[in-house]
Amino acid sequence: MFRFTRLAAIAMLLIAAGGCQGVAPAAPPAIAKGDYPAVVAYLKQRIAYDLDAQRVPGLSIAIVDDQRTVWSGGFGYADRARHRPATGDTLYRVGAISKIVTAAGVLRAADDGRLSLDQPAALALPAWPAEPRRAAMHWMGTDPFTARRLLALRPDTLEDTMGRARADMGYALLGEMVTHAADEPFDAYVRRTLLQPLNISRAGFRVASASDAARELRAAGYRRGQPWTEQPRPNEPAEGLWASSAEMARFSSMLFGGGTYHGRRILNDESAHALLNLETVANGLELECRLALSWLAAPCDQDYLAGDVVRQHSGATEAFHARWLLAPREKLAVLVMSNADSAEPLVASVAALAMTLMRQAKGVPQE
Repeated sequence: MFRFTRLAAIAMLLIAAGGCQGVAPAAPPAIAKGDYPAVVAYLKQRIAYDLDAQRVPGLSIAIVDDQRTVWSGGFGYADRARHRPATGDTLYRVGAISKIVTAAGVLRAADDGRLSLDQPAALALPAWPAEPRRAAMHWMGTDPFTARRLLALRPDTLEDTMGRARADMGYALLGEMVTHAADEPFDAYVRRTLLQPLNISRAGFRVASASDAARELRAAGYRRGQPWTEQPRPNEPAEGLWASSAEMARFSSMLFGGGTYHGRRILNDESAHALLNLETVANGLELECRLALSWLAAPCDQDYLAGDVVRQHSGATEAFHARWLLAPREKLAVLVMSNADSAEPLVASVAALAMTLMRQAKGVPQE
């Protein structure tokens, strides 16, 4: 396995090979500590070039240092047909990144005393028929169902598609548990308790039924170069979130602030710590593996990204790609989102490059 610094080097090569139109921006010299303007200036040149070279319609990015959004912006088009440019506020379908927000909703319900993390599903979902529940528990390997066990469901390897399917089903059940415990729709509870207090007013699992302003900010997706009509996701808690890079930057700052954002308590410190760090902590989640909650940090073999404490989460649907990187120790975050099925290499390389440059500006020693 390889370290994050090696991943960033691979990203540099991928970016350099992105196309032949014009002359690619020269690699920047080492970024001086605190020189975020140099980071932003280079990223603007690099992203604009590679977006054109790789023929990706649009891309949005935000970079975060602790409680400050250093920069958010967009490139290309959120909607080519309407000539609507992408910005930091453009909403994208973020796929599996939805799980992190869902997990935060579960932990908030626990913080509120509405949901016990160790309550059996028979009590948390009393209307759920017993026989399907027993069959699901057998297939998922989590008996009895509790919120804590469902949060710990994860694939054993990156190629474990059945493990991903089990985790998706687990998050569907978590959404139902929150709905029942809060006595309101899952999307409404997450908006009221998490998103609105963070000034994340446009993101949500059901943007189609939200305000006209939110609908107008949605990016048009493209699949095989053609417009794609995005349909409602059957499993909203696992993959249905619409979000912008600028808004998820604020979510990152809340995690870095121990659950507090601009003096307002959003999550208890223990919940924010568990959500961000995924460590086994006293009286915490005691998660069984650091691939839980769908972050890719150090899986059970403890080799991947060894020495570089960086969390990664990717998300995709038929016509969208997104990536979220966090360095909890340095309190740095990068959010990158795009509206094409072909955008995964660009999204991955931009995210890795941005995090590498941010760590230089933060003064993190480079290997």
